[in-house]
Amino acid sequence: MENRSLDISYRRSQKEDAKAVFDLVSASVAALTPKPYAPEVVASWMTGRSVADYVTDCQSQEIWIAQAGDAPIGFSHGVPGEVVRLFVAAGQTGKGAGIALFERALADARTDWDGPVTIEATLNAVPFYKRFGFVEIGPSVFGGRGPELPAIKTIVLKG
Repeated sequence: MENRSLDISYRRSQKEDAKAVFDLVSASVAALTPKPYAPEVVASWMTGRSVADYVTDCQSQEIWIAQAGDAPIGFSHGVPGEVVRLFVAAGQTGKGAGIALFERALADARTDWDGPVTIEATLNAVPFYKRFGFVEIGPSVFGGRGPELPAIKTIVLKG
């Protein structure tokens, strides 16, 4: 099923979308420097990551893709109890894609889940989630990174 909002279409991911998802994350992370993260943190963010990291989630159709025409401009990922990821290309913000993607990921996060939904958000994304009633639970550090890499500070929210 394909939904449309402001000339942006939304669809479930396919295995072939893994590269586009990786590219969206890479470009979004690069746009963070110098705020709110130090350049050395941003430079290390994608260390050890590859397109392969997104294949399983794309293939299982857990990810929502937002497209303008044929070009992917953002994606979101929700699993029961958690909104895992939400990225919108820097040049595509303010057009409603982030809200639409969040709503889809949040619906997925609430499927077969009765408790509050959590989000581990980057510092720059916290105000976005607060607009939807999510509240800060406390600070965190993005996991899965070796001790030789600088910490990526995040905020855990619940709603």
